[in-house]
Amino acid sequence: MRTIQGIPVNPRLPKGFFAMDHAKRPASHEPWWYRPFIRSCPHEAWPEGIRFEVYCLDGGAWDRPTVRGWFGTLEEALRCALGLRAAAMEREEQA
Repeated sequence: MRTIQGIPVNPRLPKGFFAMDHAKRPASHEPWWYRPFIRSCPHEAWPEGIRFEVYCLDGGAWDRPTVRGWFGTLEEALRCALGLRAAAMEREEQA
C-alpha cells in the first residue's frame, strides 16, 4: 500500500467497506477505524482533472466512511488527512 507520511493513498479496502452498517462490520475493517486515507479519481471539473478525496471511518455516517473533504491537489488532501490523524491521536491520549 502506498503511504505518504503514514497516510494511505488509494488503498485496497476490504469488501463492503463503503456500504456496510458499522455494527455489522467484520474484523477486517477494524484497522481502518479513525485512520484517514486518500483516494484519487479522475474528475474533469477539477483543475488538474483529478479530485483527491479524504475519508475516515469514524462513525460520522452509519454505513460508510465519512468524507472529510475533496481537494484539487494531493498536498491539500494530505494536510487534511494529517490533521484528522493528529486529532484522532489526541482523542486517544485523552481517553
